[in-house]
Amino acid sequence: MGYKKQWEERLRNAGYKVVDHQLVRLDGSEITPPEIIEKTSNTVERHRTALTRYALSKPMQLLAKHDFLEGKHTIFDYGCGKGSDVEILRQNNLTANGWDPHFCPENPKHSADIVNLGFVINVIEDKDERLEAVLGAYRLCTQFLCAAVMLGEQSPERGRLFRDGVLTSRNTFQRYYSQEEFREYLRRVLDEEPVAVGPGVFFVFKNKDAEQAFLERRYRNRSTANRLINQIPKQPKAPKATRPTKTEKEQAFYQQHADLLDALWLSWLELGRPPQEDEFPQVAAVKDLFGTWQRGLNFLQRFHGTETLKFAFESRRDDLTVYFAMRRFDQQRVYRHLPESLKRDVKAFFTSYPIAQTEGERLLFSAGNVAMIREMCQQAAIQGYGHLDAEGSLTFHTSQVVTLPPILRVYIGCATQVFGDVTSADLLKIHAESGKLSLMKYDDFEDSPLPRMLERIKISLINQRFEYYKYGEAYTPPYLYLKSRFITPDYPHYAEQLAFDQTLSTHAEFNVEGYGMPPEQFEATLQRLRLEVAEFTLTASSTLPDLDTPCGQYHTFRHFIECGETQAQTSLPNLPKHPETYNALAALALQVIDPVMDYFGGIELTYGFCSPELAKHIPGRIDPKRDQHASFERNTRGNLICERKGAACDFIIPDENMLEVAQWIVQNTPFDRLYFYGNDKPLHVSYGQAHNRAVVLMLPGKSGRLVPKVMDAKVFVSVI
Repeated sequence: MGYKKQWEERLRNAGYKVVDHQLVRLDGSEITPPEIIEKTSNTVERHRTALTRYALSKPMQLLAKHDFLEGKHTIFDYGCGKGSDVEILRQNNLTANGWDPHFCPENPKHSADIVNLGFVINVIEDKDERLEAVLGAYRLCTQFLCAAVMLGEQSPERGRLFRDGVLTSRNTFQRYYSQEEFREYLRRVLDEEPVAVGPGVFFVFKNKDAEQAFLERRYRNRSTANRLINQIPKQPKAPKATRPTKTEKEQAFYQQHADLLDALWLSWLELGRPPQEDEFPQVAAVKDLFGTWQRGLNFLQRFHGTETLKFAFESRRDDLTVYFAMRRFDQQRVYRHLPESLKRDVKAFFTSYPIAQTEGERLLFSAGNVAMIREMCQQAAIQGYGHLDAEGSLTFHTSQVVTLPPILRVYIGCATQVFGDVTSADLLKIHAESGKLSLMKYDDFEDSPLPRMLERIKISLINQRFEYYKYGEAYTPPYLYLKSRFITPDYPHYAEQLAFDQTLSTHAEFNVEGYGMPPEQFEATLQRLRLEVAEFTLTASSTLPDLDTPCGQYHTFRHFIECGETQAQTSLPNLPKHPETYNALAALALQVIDPVMDYFGGIELTYGFCSPELAKHIPGRIDPKRDQHASFERNTRGNLICERKGAACDFIIPDENMLEVAQWIVQNTPFDRLYFYGNDKPLHVSYGQAHNRAVVLMLPGKSGRLVPKVMDAKVFVSVI
């Protein structure tokens, strides 16, 4: 639809404006003369859009992802700009050339297996030249054209309306497309059906056998063969004095020729059927070893057994059924014949082409059954494939797509037809009830315990459209909480991620269910709890905070540091030097003081943290080695002043019986030590790792001096 400003300018140039939902003709003073609109055409500087790249461009990355940059194909970059892609390909020993009308116009235009037209036509303001660029690039390819443009959803408008695009402040032109608009443009110009491989990126095949091979490969579960090949039995060591058995001889023979036999076995597992001689490059070596091709296959089957082959057969049959389901879904694409390898597959797995078509059609129609999709999502979640939320939607990592049940793979495949390669995202979400699929891409997904969302794309399978959301300036990138729910145990850092998520979940202050808490709230909670994220660990903070930073819900660190009368009289800084002390004060506030204030209301702190400097000014009245007011501070020898660690404070609640307050603390908080001085006196309470729950009564003796009396906590709460 375009942007509001574009439409307003387009209407203004045509002599209209919108007033109260009505088109109103402008008067002469409001109309822009046509010559003013067009006179800037000579100022368009297309070459200024060329970038110096230090990594492959997005179209080239997609070619690499689909194994087209493995060295078997020649590449030509039509409109190569400064030639960064070509240079990188050549450094990796690929045959690559390029041409650009500004930077290298003298270069010849080579034909090549693959021709890349990456982000070229969207910077050409002349429609005829744009058309010639597409046709010229397509004429040069022998297998397919890779064409890419910027999508409007990905790029906010920058500039003013010019022809069918926008003119930027740098005098460059940009024509933004939608995914379907660009697909239709290529379809109309080239009279071919483009294959979506990513947002704004399409392959247009000239070689139809190559196209069918590519489409079939998209739905192949490559992980099955690699998993099965690892199950090859190892040769056990035979006792020295015994004569080797036939089985041991075969194992020794296999180990002697393991490279060749492993390669042949892997080929068999990948195909799901016995490979033909022309499907294995080392066929001559197999014949030299066994005499005939079939003897080699017979040996492998006898050596490995049939169970693995049955599993590979079923897995490959599922892949092909998914492929034929997607062929049925994409009715625009019609082929006159099948490639030879696909003919062999049809015969081996379906016996005939009509049966293959029928199986594919049945699977496709099943993918449109909401109840069946819901059931498959539930089963997938039970089997460990991702997380099923309360709405019945399944979210999982994209690496698991090929291992899902065929019905879900077809459901996802329908989105692939619209968007392209869905595995370019990190997570997929199947909306079982609404016929939609969401793709989420995160920053540093693999190596971060809390990756932040960069992009979200929601694809509607019903109307074949997608919505694009980019996070950053307009939308704050949210964290992904409990990442371990969406990955499998073989994913990198799974064990560390699981441990991190379990630790995070033990803190009730973190709301991580559903979409979880906003990032700023999460970070504020981390700060309040004096915690930090270090790699895959949630650890105590290692920084010294500002004194006015919150310490618990109702206080700051300054309150606990500047609350004593001696500190007020001396004005000593009384500052902790160790982060552990601040952490202990925060824990004391969260675990004891905050609950007391929630229940009783405001308190008056009378004594909090005590540094060694402050302690010198209150001799005879305190016991720094035991009272925990020094927390984690150290003496001049580097030893802890108080071995009990933790933190302590004294407080009183006006108009409250402090016995009732003390008893409530004993019954309702995980305190470490509590000293009770009387109903109308401040009480001393500490919180530490020991959780001793020690209660000490400090009451006057006959001499008038305070005498400590340890009392069992259960007995104390019953004192009247």
